[in-house]
Amino acid sequence: MAKEISRMLLIIPEIKELLSQNRKDELKDLFYEYEPVEVAEALKEFTLKDRVILFSLCDIDFAADIFEKMDKDNQLTLLGAIDERRKSDILDELAPDERVDLFEEMPEEMVARFLDIMEKEKARDARELLKYEPSTAGGRMTTDFAQVQEGLTVEETLGNLRKTAKGLEMVYYVYVLDKDNKLVGVVSLKDLILAEPKERINKVMHTKLITIPVDMDQETVAEEIAKYDFMALPVVDNGKMKGIITVDDVIDVIREENTEDMYKFGAAGRHRENYMSMKPSFIAKHRVLYLTIFVLMDFFSGMILKNYSFALNSVVALAFFIPLLMDTGGNAGTQAASVMVRGLATGEVRIKDIWNVVRKEFIIGIMIGVVLGLIALIRALILQKNPGVTLTVGLTMIVTVTIATCLGSFLPIVFKRLGFDPALISGPLITTIVDITCLIIYFEIAIHLLGIV
Repeated sequence: MAKEISRMLLIIPEIKELLSQNRKDELKDLFYEYEPVEVAEALKEFTLKDRVILFSLCDIDFAADIFEKMDKDNQLTLLGAIDERRKSDILDELAPDERVDLFEEMPEEMVARFLDIMEKEKARDARELLKYEPSTAGGRMTTDFAQVQEGLTVEETLGNLRKTAKGLEMVYYVYVLDKDNKLVGVVSLKDLILAEPKERINKVMHTKLITIPVDMDQETVAEEIAKYDFMALPVVDNGKMKGIITVDDVIDVIREENTEDMYKFGAAGRHRENYMSMKPSFIAKHRVLYLTIFVLMDFFSGMILKNYSFALNSVVALAFFIPLLMDTGGNAGTQAASVMVRGLATGEVRIKDIWNVVRKEFIIGIMIGVVLGLIALIRALILQKNPGVTLTVGLTMIVTVTIATCLGSFLPIVFKRLGFDPALISGPLITTIVDITCLIIYFEIAIHLLGIV
């Protein structure tokens, strides 16, 4: 896809030339040679005035596809610039879940104004979806799905699909409902094609159903779809069919959850919107809170250094290796925490595995610590030629790395058990905790090995 987008960007001078000459028919034909996502990418290179003109050239269904591929900031800007009729047509044409995602980015009064200019049925559908939390199955689902009443024949079902399938996002599965709109079965398009035309849909459908409740968290929804390997799963409320969650919705969820986890793990605040559209003051405000916490925690490091200053006064060489030991311990802890956060997210690691994980990381920590300890020992021996200091540095490296890997694996699971997001165990937090631990270990080993009093 990257090559395709680049290809369209190459013809932007040609588009500008056609636009300046008002050759709208040629521009329209040119756009239809590309995918909506490519056109959306190219429109970013034009002024808002030209963007409105180019966007107005496309038929409403193609224009809606282009609109869906834009980022939220560009969608809102364009929506505010086009005329009321075009605005209404675009909003009506959007997929229900895409429309609600857009509305969730707007102030309530703006949403109310847009709902008033939409078709009544589309507006009613949007209001229903807006009732659900955005991060739940109900907030993620689309209400456009292939459905049929039980009791029809396969032939009648296929006839209904020919009439309704054009406007549907997913037609691979057909959901069979009773008179109360309760889900009673599902049949794939393949099964319909292979079945006898006069056979009743109830004989063809599958009744062992995998369903998702409307209030299920979106991350759990993504895990369910990945687990069963379906293209879509039905969303129900007390047995009544409300909508479907499709694979493309899951991809969006995974992207958002990964982004959120990265921000949390980097202690960079919460991801709110596109980075380039955020003001520096907004970003700074969300980062400074975490950094302030880490600064306050680092005061403990200063207190430890003050309490053990007598050791540094006795053997000044100990100070030379503090950065090496603290940085290595922090890195080891962050590595373990990264693996564990990912393992918890994918289901590779479960809460009940906590002690098996700690035992495993303890062994891993010792193995890594011995290797790094030998390297640190050799360096200390070359620089100081003091056997006591050399042994202190080597042993501290082994112990620090072992404890760091154990902490890095243990804390995310504890957070998960307590109901918090494991990604809250950020890299900087692990590093700060390990730094404090490392200093205590280092000076205690030094006192005992070097006989410092």
